[in-house]
This record gives sequence, structure tokens and C-alpha cells, in this order.
Amino acid sequence: MRSANNSVEPSSFPDDAGADYFIREYRTAVNPARRDFLENKPPLLILSPSADAPESHTHRVLEALRWALGPEHKRVLHTVLHAEDGVPLLSVQAGAGLGFDVPRRSAPDRFPNYLLMADVVAYIQESRASSGGTGARKLRDHVYRQRAERGGLPGLLWHMGGADTAPIGGVYGFFVGLVWHSLTRTLPRWIWARRQNRRLISAKRRGWLGKHLNATAGGAPVFELLDQVGARQAPRLSLDPGHPRHKEGLVALELLLLRALLEDLRKPAIGSLLPKRRRRVARPVLLVEIPPEGAPGADAAERFLRAFHTPQAGLDGPGPLVIAVGRPSGPLQNDLGVERTNLRRASSLLHTSNPRPVMVPLEDEPFERPGLQIPPVQPRKFMMGWRAVTAVELAVLAVVLVGGARVPFLWGTPPDTRCVGGDRPVAAGGQNKMVDVRPKQWYQEARDQIKAQNKVAEKYAGQRAVRTVVLFESDPPTGGQDTIFDGSIPELRGVAMWQKWLNGDAASNSSRVPLRVDVRPVGAGFRDAVPAVRRLIQEVEQENSGKDYEKVVGVLGFAQSTTETRKAVEELGRAGVQMPMVGTTATADEMQRSDTYWPFTPDNSEEARIEAAFAYRSNIVAQAGQTEPNAPVQCVAARKAVIVRTPGDLYSESLADKFQQSFPGEKTVINFSQGSQPIGTPAGTQKATTPDRLASQVCEALKAGPDTAVFWTARARDFTAFANAMDVNGTCIEKGLTVLGGNELTNVALTGQYADKRWLRLYHSAHRLPEGDKRASAKTQEFVRLYNRNYARDPWRQDGHSAVSYDALHVLSKAVDDAHTGNTVDRTAIVTGLRNGISFDGATGFVRYSEFSSGPPEKKTLVILRQSASGPEAVVACGAYSQSVETKQQDPLCRP
Repeated sequence: MRSANNSVEPSSFPDDAGADYFIREYRTAVNPARRDFLENKPPLLILSPSADAPESHTHRVLEALRWALGPEHKRVLHTVLHAEDGVPLLSVQAGAGLGFDVPRRSAPDRFPNYLLMADVVAYIQESRASSGGTGARKLRDHVYRQRAERGGLPGLLWHMGGADTAPIGGVYGFFVGLVWHSLTRTLPRWIWARRQNRRLISAKRRGWLGKHLNATAGGAPVFELLDQVGARQAPRLSLDPGHPRHKEGLVALELLLLRALLEDLRKPAIGSLLPKRRRRVARPVLLVEIPPEGAPGADAAERFLRAFHTPQAGLDGPGPLVIAVGRPSGPLQNDLGVERTNLRRASSLLHTSNPRPVMVPLEDEPFERPGLQIPPVQPRKFMMGWRAVTAVELAVLAVVLVGGARVPFLWGTPPDTRCVGGDRPVAAGGQNKMVDVRPKQWYQEARDQIKAQNKVAEKYAGQRAVRTVVLFESDPPTGGQDTIFDGSIPELRGVAMWQKWLNGDAASNSSRVPLRVDVRPVGAGFRDAVPAVRRLIQEVEQENSGKDYEKVVGVLGFAQSTTETRKAVEELGRAGVQMPMVGTTATADEMQRSDTYWPFTPDNSEEARIEAAFAYRSNIVAQAGQTEPNAPVQCVAARKAVIVRTPGDLYSESLADKFQQSFPGEKTVINFSQGSQPIGTPAGTQKATTPDRLASQVCEALKAGPDTAVFWTARARDFTAFANAMDVNGTCIEKGLTVLGGNELTNVALTGQYADKRWLRLYHSAHRLPEGDKRASAKTQEFVRLYNRNYARDPWRQDGHSAVSYDALHVLSKAVDDAHTGNTVDRTAIVTGLRNGISFDGATGFVRYSEFSSGPPEKKTLVILRQSASGPEAVVACGAYSQSVETKQQDPLCRP
């Protein structure tokens, strides 16, 4: 049977289950349609043939993946790493392979960090017998000489200094040695070393090497630090290759060299007038062969994968796509925390930021058949090199400069200092009005409305198929403030509204499947979501004994991104009951842990990207020093951000980390938790355990940088405590404070909790346009009118929670309608229907799930609201908030 492989085309991917999905998503992950998708950090993916499979299986998969990236010449920056005994550090092979046959006119990568560290590592390996280092000066001189040999200005100056021969005597020799060599070698080398020190160690310049070696700006120069590395590792490298300390030395060098390479592979910044910055249009790819455990090269391959996993999560920038093929050892799987999954699930993960490695076991049988060829990717090509484009731009600039004297307005336009969303604070005019909130009464009324619609649905049971949807919600309110801090009331109201429409339409439309909604409270903050899911799984496994209309065909909810809801989604997804799940307002990318879970709102990656661009490019921070009371407030863009996050909170950590990656200005991270449990403080972050302490730290940041905004990702309850502390302390509120937050703040802001905060400029996200916005679609306006008619006493009329749950139940209902046959509704058919894609014009805008993808809807509506005394105003609207809107019509902040 194995000989049949000889007739299979070597560049064909084995036709395993899910291969179609994987091939498509692999090509898309490498060459996305939109450049912003390169911001994701795809997980390390391991494709593992069976234990007794021949090496030809591994080679076939590697060749199929490589062939798609360039059959003859590289179309995408990539290399295949084959572990060999002669190359203990695969990072050396990776850098050399990526630097060879670079796609023409496409990649700006020059690998300055990698080349420097490769020279350092090679020098350390050559001096492996040394026990006290080689000397910082010798190391610097050696590395600079290697840099000069590669050409450029250093090489030109070096060769101008003359040949390295015996010293020349006399006055001429004195002149050559003191003056000429100083100008062509000594001085350029000193300037180059100083530049490396600022670039690699200084925190202001991202100083990745300083962070890697736990050094600080103002400490030891770069080559002293690297000489210390050599002093520690060279003696270890002199030991026998099988010695554990020898392997430790190789690990340290692998980490250093790979970290340098990953820094070079960061996605270049977008520059509208800088053509070189627009050249990275595809993701670099590293394909790694894993030999069987104990085989030559196995240690080197596994050492490389460990080294890649170590810095991946904390690395700024997206990094390359790394796919390993082979059979990883048990210790490697344990060290990496590998998650086993199938090809289809792995395909969807290629478009998410997921630091946990994923392994896909490959069956033997597909290798015996002809496979699927992966079509070559077709990245964008450039007609001219970046140097030629730069020359053209400089020529145009020269013409503009020459003619500028005749066009004085080019130089005289004053900067725009108008505040985005107006210059009035939340409490303009001394307003101090809070909305009368009745959480217990309103919650119970919403539950009663759902129960009434359940009874209407049950009346159809004798005539047609009727089924049940489970809605997981937080606990009912016990006091007057409970549901101010979560969106359960508007969410329940949205569900009841869709139920009512569905039951009404079912009277004349026989294709409708009326749905009962079983609301199941799962504790405050969804703390009991996992036990609730386990009970549901047991019920579903025994459902044949119950009534047909009590059979559960789907799950709705998981309105918060927490560790518990993520585990619940993962457990329900792998239970084998094929339960379709549609989320509501949970936004963390990490929630996507099952291919039967469809989130409804844009994930944190998208939200953080838009909010970071909004903060950095929009005038949202009021300028200090304005003394005239009636003068209009002038605002500037935020150049610094204080990011407030809660450790252990999935939503908070996820949104904060992604904003930190996207915001180009200076960032200060504060870990804030009011709990009694001690909180850790990662390197480079601060800690606050009381609102007063947090207010003090924020004030310190404002004094240091007036153009500072606060990006809030902690929960709304904590923000209320912080706002009150700022009021009481009053140490920096006279100049005002700009806060930008997620949808978590919407519920409280709309109830008027901050109506007396005259110092507060508040921006927060939402998932539909507010009432009265002319950009809202007719369907959104229709929903708003219906909601206002049913719930006149509601502070959340402008909130998106009700519209999100209304549309989310619409999604599930539409999939159920399409899946039912007679009185039968098969959950597998519902899942298939969702995977085939669903689209409609809804209350939140146009909803469209892409085919075969379990991610959020494409171009889902995301709005940034400015909270003012007259109500919320949409200052940015992104996505398909109406079916006809085009990307070019939206705010430039929406575009990557």
C-alpha cells in the first residue's frame, strides 16, 4: 500500500477531513485580502502524521505547503527548515533562508537585528573554550568588521581606510593611523556602536534586546551585555553535545537569535507617503520539519519550536506563520501546552491571535490517495521598486516646494483643534440628573414576556415543529444597582421582541419554527457557566424521553468574556452533541474555542485596532491652560495612553493587550483589582488595589503628559469607583480627563451615573448607531421605534445590547428554519446551515457570516460614542451599519 504514494503528485496536500477548509484558510492567512488581517498572531501549528508513518508523509506535506508559496521563485517570504546535526541552531538556517531569493519589489526586510546577532552568536560559538568572555571591544570590532564586509556606507568607509597590512612607519604612517583610520574606521565604528546601543537597549526605541536581557537604558552598553552572554554560554558550549549544560547554552543562543529574527519580521508601519512601508503584503512563513524523537536533528527542531513559543505571546507585532510537520515528542507537547484539534478547527484559528500551539493528527489513509493541490498564492505585485517610487515622490515634492511660494495656503493652514464630538463635557451646564432605574422590576417583566411567548410557541406544537433555545444569563438582580453594571435587561428584552415577531409570523408562514427560550441564570459574572453547560449536555443526551418542543436546538448568550464562559464554550463544543452556539456581546478573541460557536460582535482585535487609531489620530484630549470661560475648548490627539486592565479577567486582559499592540504612542499599563486576592504585576506595568491609588497613578501620568488619555478595559463597576475617587481627591480633574472604553461602560453611562462629572470626557464603543443618526439603516430605525414603543421607561434605548440579542436570536432562528424537515430539526443540519453562511439586514446593521467560518460576521457594525449631556453621539461608525454602505464611505479610521 505504501508504494502507491509514488504515483501521487509530491506537491499535493493529503485529502484528510477538513483539507478543503485548511487549504483555503492557509492561503488567506498568508495572503489576506485586507492588510489589517496581518495584525493577528496565528498560533504555532503542528501537523502530525501517525507514529508509524514513513518520512515521505512529512516531506509530502511540507512540499505541498512550500509549493503554494512559490513553485519556482518565492512569491511570499518563506523558508523550509530541515534539522541537521551540522546546524544545531535552526534560527541560523531560518534567517539565511528568508534572506535568499526575496520576492522582487515586495519585501522591505533587511534583517539588521538578525545579521548582527548571527555574527555575535557565531563569535560566541567560535570562542566556546573561553571562560571569561572574549571582551566587549573585541566583540564589537569583530561584529562591525562583518557589517562592513556586507557593504553599504560602513563597507565603503572601511575599504577607504586601506588594506590591513603591517604598520607604516614615519610621518605618513602616523597620519594614516591617527587621522585617516580615525575618519574611516574608528569614528564610524564608534557612531555605529552608539546607534546600536540606542536602538537595542533604549526603552524609547522599543529596546527589544534590553527587555530580552533584562537590561535598562543607561546600563551597560550593548556589546558589554552581549559579551556577558558569551561569558556565560561559551563554557557550556565547550562541553559534550549530549551534556545538559551544553543544551542550555544552545537554548540561550537560539532564543537570542530567534528573537532578533522575529523583530525583523514585524509588520512594517503603514506610511501613506513612504512606499517602503507598504511592501509587506503577505505574512512570512517558516515551515519546520520535526524528525522522529531520537533521530538526527530532532533536538534542534524541538529546541527551535520551544524558542519560538517562548517570546511569541509577548512580542509586539504579529510575527510569521510557523507550521511544523512531524511527530513532536511528549515532553515538547507538554512544554508547549499543545491543544489537539482537527484541520477545520485549526483553519479558523489561523485568523485569530492565539498563543496556544495547536496540533492536528493526520490519518494514514489519505496519503494513499491523490491529494489536493494548494494553488499558489498571488500576493500583490509592485511595478516599481520602493527606491524608484521614492524618487518620483521626491521629484513631485520638489515641484510643490518650488511652487509653494505661489500657494501660501499650503503653509498657512492652522491645525484643526476642534474636539471630536464637541467640547461639552458629560455634565455640561451643571447637569446632575440620574435616570430612575428599577432593575428587579424590569428584569422580572422581561422574563415574564419571554414566558408568555414560550406559551404562544407551545400552542403550535401539535401543528408543526417547535423547539427550545437555551439562553445563559447572569443572575437576576438582588438590589437597585445590580444590572446597571451588566446588560441582561436590554438583552432579555431583545430576545422577547424577536420571539414575539417569530410567533406572529409563524401564524401565516409555515416554514417558521417557533422557538421557546429557556433562560438559565449561571451566577454573577457567569461564574457557574461550566456546571450549567455540563447539566445541559446531560439533558441533551437524554432528550429522547421528553417532549419534542423541549428539545434544545441551540444556545444563545455568553454575554461576557470570562474564563468561565470560554471554558463553557470549549466544553460544549467538544461534547459531541453538535450544539450550535451564537454569542451576544462577548468580544474576546479567546472565546472562539469551538467550531460550533459563532460570536456576534466584532472581536477585541478589531475593536482595539479601531479605538487605538481613533485615540491617536483624533482630537479627544482637551488642552490645558485655557483660562477664558466662554472660549471654545481646544483638543489634541492622544500621544500617550494609560491602559487600565484587570488581571485574570479575560475580556479586560484581551482588550488591553490588543490595544497596547495597536496604539503607536507611549503606553503605561496599570493592573487594577479591588479584590482581596493579591495580583501579579508583569514587568513594565504598575499595580493598584484601591480606586484612590489608581486615581493617584492616573494623575501622575496626566502631569507627566497632558496629551494622555485613559483606555479603560476593567469592568464598569470598577470605573464608577475610580470616577468617584477622582471626584473626592480632586487633584487633577480641573484640567479634565479623557476616557475611552469598550461596550462595558455603555450600560452605566446611559443611566446618568456620570452626569455630575464635569471633568469627564467619555468615549465608549457600541454595536449599533444611536437613535436619530442619519447613517442608520431603515431596519435599525424600525427596531428603535419598536423598542421605544414597548419600553418607554428605559435608559438603555440607545444601547446595543437589545439589538445584538434580537439579531443573534434571528441568526439562530434562521438556521433552525432552514434545517427543519417536517417535524424534525437536526442540530447537525443547523450547524451546517451556519457554516454555509447566513445574511440579513438586522437591527444592528447588515449581518453576514462568511461561508465555512465560525468567526464574527463580516464587517460587523462597531460604533464609538461620545457621551455628552444631551445623550450619546456616534463620532465613528465602522462596518456594515447598512447594507449599501461601502468601506470607502466610512471614516478613514475604519480602514486598516
